[in-house]
This record gives sequence, structure tokens and C-alpha cells, in this order.
Amino acid sequence: MSQPGGNGFSYRHNAEHHEAQSRLGHLIAYYAWTLALFGERFEGPAADAGAGAGHFSNLLAERVGPLLLMEGGVENIAALHKRFSSRNDIAVVDCDLAQCEGILREHGIRSIFCLDVLEHLPDDVEVLKQFHTALPPGGKLYVKVPALSWLYGPIDEASGHYRRYSHGSLRRAMVAAGFRVDKCRYMNLAGVAPYFLKARVLKRGETFSQTFSMAQINCIQRMMPVLRLIDQFTGPPLGLSVICVATRT
Repeated sequence: MSQPGGNGFSYRHNAEHHEAQSRLGHLIAYYAWTLALFGERFEGPAADAGAGAGHFSNLLAERVGPLLLMEGGVENIAALHKRFSSRNDIAVVDCDLAQCEGILREHGIRSIFCLDVLEHLPDDVEVLKQFHTALPPGGKLYVKVPALSWLYGPIDEASGHYRRYSHGSLRRAMVAAGFRVDKCRYMNLAGVAPYFLKARVLKRGETFSQTFSMAQINCIQRMMPVLRLIDQFTGPPLGLSVICVATRT
């Protein structure tokens, strides 16, 4: 997960943050839900742009390959190398997403996955343009970002977020970068009220991952089928995240 910085893609390096990130790594069902919303079939080679410690990448590697993991933080790069050292079909690169076109082209990337990264970048459209230029015609971009600008508060500030999105604002950013939007929808209606309580009522000044205990994460993991069912029946009209699938025409 990125933080605002001079290159637009720098990272936290404190132990508390990485301990919290490791707790979120237990939410395998949540990553699986995101992947299911993106679709059933993906074309490789693929890239995970902003792979973090590799929690989603680990799941993605079971569905598509070869896989390029793009990161910009020393500790996360080390974690990715350690985690995937035995995989010849996975490459790890230290990369500034504001200057990633050449690397994506070099690896012949046809699908780009970008989860909870754009909100950390000062100019999200410029990075999306990099993705658009690098992808071949028909190439796909899969994005997940935090939703609802009225939820923005101390947790977002502590997490290094410049913004939260609506499905309208994410769609506009995609179109401005040249993409054709195939799908854009909210995700996780049930998460809105708890986040509102943490961010707008209690005004907790911790990063998003630090607001969860292991007991809470285990509870969410058990509740995941119910959370998915709620979204299936409601639409949903809003959610804690927005997911988008777009095509390079």
C-alpha cells in the first residue's frame, strides 16, 4: 500500500504498519471476492501494479500467468522475493507507477490488476494513461479503490489517501485515460456503516489495516459469504469500495 511521495509511489516502512498489513493477509476470502467480481477468465501475461506484500498476488497467481509484481517499497520488495522465490513464472520489479510503461511493454502485459493503489497517487489519471499506453488493443485493466468521498477522514489521511471514489468519478478517470469501461460497481455495502463509525464518528487516526484486530479479521472471514450475499441482492447501491473493469480499445 502506497503513501504520497516525491515519485508518486513511495511506502511506509514502520514495523507497526507491516504487522497490520500481515493481519489483513488473513482475509483470503475478501481477495477471492474481489477477483470473482473482476471476472472468471483473465489473459496473461498479467501485472499486479502495487502488489504490496503479495496477498492478492498469491491468489492471482493461481488464475493467470506469467505474472509481474510491481512494487516501490524496500520491505515489500523483499517480502515479494521471499514469498515467490520458487516461482519461475513470477517476476518482481521495483517500479514507480508514474514511469511504468516501458516495464509493462517489456513483459508483454495484457492484463493489469491495481488494487487500492490509485487513491495514494497525486495524479491518478496520469498513471492510468501509462497503463493505457502500455497495454495492447483489447488489453484489460482491473481496478479496486476505496469508495464514497463523504467517508474520507483521519483513517484515509493516516493511510496516505488523496481521495475516495464514486463509481462515477472512477469511470470518468478511466475514460479520461482512454479506456472503455466494461463494468463499474460498488462492493461491500455492509462495510460502510462500520467504516463511518471509525472514520467520521470516532475519528480514529490509524491506517485502515491498523483498525482491525485479529479477532475482527477472523469474524469478517467467517461472515464473508453473508457479505457477498448482501451485495448480490442489493446491487449494491453503494459500498466501501468501487471495482472497475476496462478495456484498451
